[in-house]
Amino acid sequence: MYTLKAFFELNHFVEVQQLTKRYGSVVALDQCDLTIGRGTIFGLLGNNGAGKTTLIRCLLGFITPTTGTARVDGLDCISQSVRVRSRVAYLPADARLFRMMRGDVVLEFFSHIHPGGSLERSKKIAERLNLDLSRRVGFMSTGMRQKLAVACVLSCRAPMLILDEPTANLDAGVRSEVLQLIRDAQAAESTILFSSHILSEIEDLCSFAGIMRNGRVIRSIDIEKLRTKHRVTAIPRLHFDWPGSKNLPDAVRVVVSSDTQWVAEIDGPLEGHLAWLASMPIDQLRIEPTGLKSVYESC
Repeated sequence: MYTLKAFFELNHFVEVQQLTKRYGSVVALDQCDLTIGRGTIFGLLGNNGAGKTTLIRCLLGFITPTTGTARVDGLDCISQSVRVRSRVAYLPADARLFRMMRGDVVLEFFSHIHPGGSLERSKKIAERLNLDLSRRVGFMSTGMRQKLAVACVLSCRAPMLILDEPTANLDAGVRSEVLQLIRDAQAAESTILFSSHILSEIEDLCSFAGIMRNGRVIRSIDIEKLRTKHRVTAIPRLHFDWPGSKNLPDAVRVVVSSDTQWVAEIDGPLEGHLAWLASMPIDQLRIEPTGLKSVYESC
């Protein structure tokens, strides 16, 4: 029988506590805390320099934090870094491949160096991405090299995938296929850390997300709950006074209130508020999901 603490540890695949990394006077990570649930796709957001890459490198044991702890699947990321890396497949943002090798040889090489690798699966992924494996890497376009790197990593049956900008330099059709491959990896019971600057990808793919600023995760987001929130923008009829906060339903929060426009956010199912909105003297009404963009811009 598990204790309560052991239960939570069992269901957290990644646990970061008070992780700090300093380079002289520069603080790359500042007492960063993060947990990622087992079997989830977790989106990591943040501006350039926010600390995302430093956090990933600490998880992989590539760099040693100044203070704090990080664990992946119960393993310490510093003292047990080799075992951590055996359980993780990592796609860096600047993946570099052997330029003189043909694509099929690159796939064969990487399928042999990771315990979860498979040449058969990597070739099937390359086929789904319409990648010509007969070319040498040095003669491939940037997009083709990205496809090759994606095929190397997503073919691994690793307990965790860390994907840093996996859809960079890919056209819309291929991006959609890569996102589906990531969903397939989750269905095969991988936990996935997905870093991207494209908010729509995070919103469509992930169940949870974290926003990094100045070396720490400043906001954790349950994207499933976010999908139930809506923003209402209305233009009132002449001389209409909007109801004060005391007269609003509990789930409604006013953002803007003026003679020409009224903006509110509704938290929870929209259906219960439609009759209330319909009763108001409104000339124009727009209802849209709150979306990750509004949350990100407010941080």
